[in-house]
Amino acid sequence: MKALWAFEPFHQDKVQLKGMHDALSLLTGSTSAIDVGFVVTHTESLLNLAFDVPKEERFSTYPRKLIIENLKEARVKLENKRIHIVDCETMSTTKSVDALLKLAKVRGCGLIGLFTHARKGYARFAVGSFAETVIHRSKVSLLIFNPQTRMAPKIRQTFFASDFSPASKKHLKQVIAQCKKLRSGLTVFHHAEMTYEWSLSESSPGVRAYRQRVNRMKIWIENECRRANVPSEVVVQTDLKPTSELVLLQAGKKKADLVIVSAKTGILASLMGGSVTRQVVRGSNVPVLVLK
Repeated sequence: MKALWAFEPFHQDKVQLKGMHDALSLLTGSTSAIDVGFVVTHTESLLNLAFDVPKEERFSTYPRKLIIENLKEARVKLENKRIHIVDCETMSTTKSVDALLKLAKVRGCGLIGLFTHARKGYARFAVGSFAETVIHRSKVSLLIFNPQTRMAPKIRQTFFASDFSPASKKHLKQVIAQCKKLRSGLTVFHHAEMTYEWSLSESSPGVRAYRQRVNRMKIWIENECRRANVPSEVVVQTDLKPTSELVLLQAGKKKADLVIVSAKTGILASLMGGSVTRQVVRGSNVPVLVLK
């Protein structure tokens, strides 16, 4: 699998740059499987105000030079031919995101790595967020770092939040295969309905059927992990707290080096500010892999 690193060459943290490179290398299995892409918009003030740079270079060779300098300072080795600059003359976040996604498709990348500034409150809606738009529009999986993210030298423990739906089995198999390759342990977390533990109608067929579905999924996961020789634990919790809060708390308790979630996409997901994926991406202090 190849990865496209969505780069932004301004105000970068050297430790995070090295961490992103290391994480993408682990997930793709090779440092040579990483391309870098930067979508240049002509509204970027730090490019427009670079008066010491000829105008014809500000949106082409100059950003490439900045990226090379960033990578060198972070002690990241990457061939210059793997750096791609896309000149996108637009003020639209959606169009610039689509330009990045098109580059990923052209380069044959099945994973995109990017940073988010994790804006909160009104400013996030006024300014917009490149990373959140990528989450909603991307058809390939995403590896996301927020400003608090730190990458461990090795992924020893993976944490996957699952809704236990029939469709989730595809992602679970993918996660188990990844853990086997990384020699990582796996915690699978599910936020169940309260009736899983307690109900006013204990004799209700619906309650019994729900509990049976959850328990069948637990057994299926345990068997799949056992067959793959992946050390695992399945955690089912029924607390009334928000799912995203429970995911972050449990991932911290399990000392996870990587959190994995499945994205909810589409128009409604982009309008509803309480999506689990969005909140986990903002709050995690370890990399978050968003499966598509």
